[in-house]
Amino acid sequence: MAAFWYTFAMKRHWLLFIVLMLTLVGCGRRPLLENVSLTPALITPNANGRDDIAKITFRLNRTAYVSILFRDEGGTTYTFRDHVRVSGSDDPYELYFAGVVDGFVMPGEAYPFTIVKRVLPDGLYTWEVRAETEAGERAVVTGTLTVEDADTRLPAIIGFSVYPKTFSPNQDGIADRVTLNLDLKKDVESLQVYMLDAEGTRHYIEEDERVTRRNEAGWHTYDYDGGIDAGAEPPPDGTYTVVADALDRLGQRVIATDTLTIVNAGRPMAYILNGEVTFEPTTLVLSDTLCFTLTVENDSGTYLRTTGPWPGTTYRSDENFNTLGWSEESGVFRVGVDFDTSLRNYPFRWGIGQPDKDLVQIDGYWYLPPFARSEVTGCVQIVEIPPRDPLYYWAGLIHEDVEIAPVNNRVDPHFITIWEP
Repeated sequence: MAAFWYTFAMKRHWLLFIVLMLTLVGCGRRPLLENVSLTPALITPNANGRDDIAKITFRLNRTAYVSILFRDEGGTTYTFRDHVRVSGSDDPYELYFAGVVDGFVMPGEAYPFTIVKRVLPDGLYTWEVRAETEAGERAVVTGTLTVEDADTRLPAIIGFSVYPKTFSPNQDGIADRVTLNLDLKKDVESLQVYMLDAEGTRHYIEEDERVTRRNEAGWHTYDYDGGIDAGAEPPPDGTYTVVADALDRLGQRVIATDTLTIVNAGRPMAYILNGEVTFEPTTLVLSDTLCFTLTVENDSGTYLRTTGPWPGTTYRSDENFNTLGWSEESGVFRVGVDFDTSLRNYPFRWGIGQPDKDLVQIDGYWYLPPFARSEVTGCVQIVEIPPRDPLYYWAGLIHEDVEIAPVNNRVDPHFITIWEP
């Protein structure tokens, strides 16, 4: 019997010891959130360098989701940080608050843009730092903040426009460029305009700074070619969201959006195949006809615009494509023939294919399709003896008002002799 009571007493002592230890451990558990402060308790967020910023400090003893909120005297809540996962640490966390919270709209306000970040208006606010663990443990600490002399003027974007809504950056002279305009109502820290694709990739658009200086209030214009004039490949075909994004010195941010559709985009590249041109005959008598044959290759994924005179056309040597009723057209490709004593550059020109044979029609214009080839022929009747004889004739592939690429200029010269009967 004595042994029984001894055993019972020992178990009782161990039980009391375990309870005591658990109590001590429980008493030693540190609070989830401690040492929370916001100083100073009054800020004037106007970017004048004095009392613009408050420092928020807290210690988080276990990993939790932290929110920092402000509530005005009317009960409206404004968010500075919302449910951000923060790791527990012995070192205190510090954040700087410049009076700017997630965007909001005051009663009666309506804007043609979205407010992403906005400064709190003057007033008395209750701040709240809240932490919550995945296990459900919660802690909340509150205090007060006064906001005075806040610069509440938004970096407003008015009249944001994109024209045309569809464009084709391929240097064909048709809808190759798009113009974007906006009226910025406040000097800002940054103003960016970019296209946003479905994957979230930004394609930035450079500003024409001849109208208004960068980031200054006023009318801003953007002339966009898809980067093709600088030799870059334009963005692929598709519909994009165009974003104008303004950020002021306080951190207030607004965005205005529109849409833009790109079609038939691509950097045009074409060549005279193998750099070969056939001229015949190489010796002829005055009034005879000199003819050529070559092949044009479209080496790009975009359509190449062209126009007449069409292959097979015969010129007199005292004519040019203007006298036949054709003029230069920005963006078109033509095959040209030139010679040593010519008074102008490539006076004889032909389209790079035949309509409905090599070429397809798009919106009333003729195009050589991507990666297609076309044979081009033409003739020149020699009706006058040139100042130099014999002389060289050669061909070229002209991208009018854009360039004659070195590889396409003065291609395969032939020495031609002309006899006077």
